[in-house]
Amino acid sequence: MKKFFKWFGIFIPLILAGAMYFLLPFFPEFTEYVCSRGLFKIITIPVGFLTSLIPVSLTELLVVLAIPLAVFLIVLLIVKLVKSEHRGKTALAAARGVCITLSAASLMYMICHGANYYRFPMEKIMELDTSEKSAEQLYDVCVRLAVGAAEARAELGIADDERFEFSESIFTELTRTNSGYKNIVEEYPFLNSSILRQKPVILSEQWSYTGIVGMYFPFFVESNINTAQPDYSIPFTAAHESAHARGIALENECNFLAFLSCVNSEYPEFRYSGYMEALLYCSNDLLWADSELWRESRQYLTEGMRLDYTKNNEYIEQHTGTVMEVSHEVNNTFITVQGVPEGARSYDRVTELILAYYEKLG
Repeated sequence: MKKFFKWFGIFIPLILAGAMYFLLPFFPEFTEYVCSRGLFKIITIPVGFLTSLIPVSLTELLVVLAIPLAVFLIVLLIVKLVKSEHRGKTALAAARGVCITLSAASLMYMICHGANYYRFPMEKIMELDTSEKSAEQLYDVCVRLAVGAAEARAELGIADDERFEFSESIFTELTRTNSGYKNIVEEYPFLNSSILRQKPVILSEQWSYTGIVGMYFPFFVESNINTAQPDYSIPFTAAHESAHARGIALENECNFLAFLSCVNSEYPEFRYSGYMEALLYCSNDLLWADSELWRESRQYLTEGMRLDYTKNNEYIEQHTGTVMEVSHEVNNTFITVQGVPEGARSYDRVTELILAYYEKLG
């Protein structure tokens, strides 16, 4: 009986994580105020502050060291088994250590990210009407986004025959991610965070073949950014991953908050990035809704904006392949398992929130 309770105790975190996964979808109010605005903040604010003091990506370091570390632990276990007089007990102790790690990790994941899938939807939190809008409304928003992007690009002083590139170092630019959030957090305090920086990934070029441009790692409360993507996309990506670190799990909502924080930033490169990425999503939807209005909206794009979009297309084409396809399927499966039926397609649903935001602005 003593052994039973000893092993049962190991799986208590896993049981709690399972209970959260299966029960929280039925109790969004509890999830919102106890988990997302409570437990999540209590743990991630201090952890995120500490890890963000370190300029390098701890997630990348873990990935690089994972294989040699696993090999080392396996060899160490084999050596211990060979030398041990009680190999059964040694193997059992090793198994117990693995179970403790996985059990604790499952609960940590649910608290630092998983539970946030089941909080109140963004349209309820921010009082947005996401009912279906007309093609004409979508056209008007596309024009506003294009004009905003053109104005931000002009403020940056970049010629129309030049592609956008940062004038500051990537480290400096990524520390500016919080500037836009600071301007909206007073109105939306649930976005409060203590994270000081987003992390550039050194192996970004290799990472690009997965098709992933950013990743939030909940165990370090760390936002990792692929810096090989075109510069104009990086601020939006950093703001998207920052939204995850602020307690938002759904991808379309992170895209929306990335847009909102970017266009409220004091830095024109962030405003340009926010408008450009939002325009891409909305323009794609307009093409499906009304191709004639879509063609009319294209006249508001400057040559410089077209150059930047072309650069992004070239970047994607250069890295497209089997690895990207497999990565997409893994990401799609992961998102679906979290209770999002659209899977990876949910990124595109940001258009609904952007339209609702502009309707609310009037």
